[in-house]
Amino acid sequence: MAGLLIGAAAGAAVGLLMAPQSGKETRKQLRKEADRLKKELEKHTGDLTDHARKVRKDLEEKLSEVKSKLQKSAEDLKKKANDMKDEFEENVGV
Repeated sequence: MAGLLIGAAAGAAVGLLMAPQSGKETRKQLRKEADRLKKELEKHTGDLTDHARKVRKDLEEKLSEVKSKLQKSAEDLKKKANDMKDEFEENVGV
C-alpha cells in the first residue's frame, strides 16, 4: 500500500514539474496534491488501525475460549484420575 502511495506521489510530482506553468502555480498544485495524498494516507491508516483492533479482539476471544477449554479438560482429567485412584484402592483394599 505504501508503495502505491509513494508511486502516485512521485508520478504526480513529476507531472506537475514538467507542466508548462509558473513556479507559484506548480507549488500550489504540489501542496494540493500533497494534502490529497495525506488525507488518503490518513484514511488508510485509520482503516488499518480499525482492522488491527478487530483482529486483536477476535484473537483475545479465541484465546479466552481455548483457555476455558483447557481448564475444563484439566479438571475432567484430574477427576478421572482421582476416580481411577479410588477404584484402584477399592480393588486392592488399601
